Amino acid sequence: MACSSLPPNSPLTASESVPFAFWNLENLFDADDDPDNEGDDEYLPANEWTQERYALKIGHLAEAIDALDVDVLGVCEVENRRTLEDLVSHAAIAARGYQIAHLDSPDLRGIDLALLVAAPLGITGEPVLHPIDLGAGVRPTRGVLEVQLQIQSRPLTVLVNHWPSRYGGREVSAPRREMAAMVVRALIDERMRTAAQDGREAEVLVMGDFNDDPFDASVHAVLGAVRERRTVAHPYNLLTQNDKQTSPRLYNPTWSLFAEGDHGTYYYWNDWTWNVFDQIIVSPGLLDGQGLDYIEGSVRAHAPDFLRDTEKNAQRPARFRKFRGTWEEGYSDHFAIRGELSWN
Repeated sequence: MACSSLPPNSPLTASESVPFAFWNLENLFDADDDPDNEGDDEYLPANEWTQERYALKIGHLAEAIDALDVDVLGVCEVENRRTLEDLVSHAAIAARGYQIAHLDSPDLRGIDLALLVAAPLGITGEPVLHPIDLGAGVRPTRGVLEVQLQIQSRPLTVLVNHWPSRYGGREVSAPRREMAAMVVRALIDERMRTAAQDGREAEVLVMGDFNDDPFDASVHAVLGAVRERRTVAHPYNLLTQNDKQTSPRLYNPTWSLFAEGDHGTYYYWNDWTWNVFDQIIVSPGLLDGQGLDYIEGSVRAHAPDFLRDTEKNAQRPARFRKFRGTWEEGYSDHFAIRGELSWN
């Protein structure tokens, strides 16, 4: 039984799980002009982004989120808090009572990150948006959204990401994503050191659209997220058991998607290839059998048939955009990535 089906403030038992996901919502803009944001000019009635089309997009996303069925949902590519409020109040998901953690980002297009949290889980404190400095003359990017949750009196740190795109090419743009990875790595190390001083392993859940695959340097080398669970869970990798360890490895279960063959979370049209840009990464504290733990094998791309393209290449995400003069009124150009935590 998922946590969302529990009455408020009910304790979790060992048989229950906390389902979570991340989803890139593909340009969730309202239909009103923000005079302080030129990035929304493409999404105005003058360009056929009407209130009716916006409402249709909201309805489609809410329908998909209801099917996704999670208690913690990280999202990106949302214009503002209003779009989030419109989304969580839609009849399809209003009963879930999603709380919103959101901060405006410095992105020039005005797209933000957010975390939606359903009762009985709770957000503690205020969210923090950690900046990513890409250097002089480089367009500002979204930052890293940090949200603290409380589950069974156990703190869970969630880091929501949307790293710089591959605009200009993968190799040319790679240093920007590596800089983002360094910011995330520093945050995780700090949270782990603080927890170790209290004699525990920090429970950190990292999610996002990294615009890189699990094997790319930004994720694998800089962030230190690897595919081998046993090396992450090994006592040598735990700060509480090895005082010489300074930057423990992280576990990236999203590698398992490659075993599914010709599939991923994002279809890259330039190369006609699938990518696994949307990923879930966990700290060693979510593998130690205490408190919250990642459920091995639970990560998957959420790709039911109704979220897929109905044209010839029917495995791709059904997008919501104008393409070659015709509106494709689907859902998003990404599939969500979903997993579960257990309580021990």
